[in-house]
Amino acid sequence: MDMLGGYVTLFNALSDELRLKVLLYLYVNGERCVCDIESFFDISQSSISYHLKILSDASIIKKKKVAVWNYYSLNENSNVNSIIIDIFKNINKEEWKDNVPNN
Repeated sequence: MDMLGGYVTLFNALSDELRLKVLLYLYVNGERCVCDIESFFDISQSSISYHLKILSDASIIKKKKVAVWNYYSLNENSNVNSIIIDIFKNINKEEWKDNVPNN
């Protein structure tokens, strides 16, 4: 993929409000199972999986498979990770904390 195509993928991934909220959720809560993310946002697994795939394809998040579950976290090696952290560092994190224990 050429450089411009990579930027198109990246900006597409960041252009959706739900995907930005998922990034904020992962920023606050760390690595989470897809089931935790689905439950927190109260949307179907197929819908959240669609959005997670877009974020993963843009290398903004990483996926780790454990048995039958996929776990997602921010990709610290992403070109935009420092920008994401800079954006989220001043947001009130209390409303984004999930009471599900982190594995």
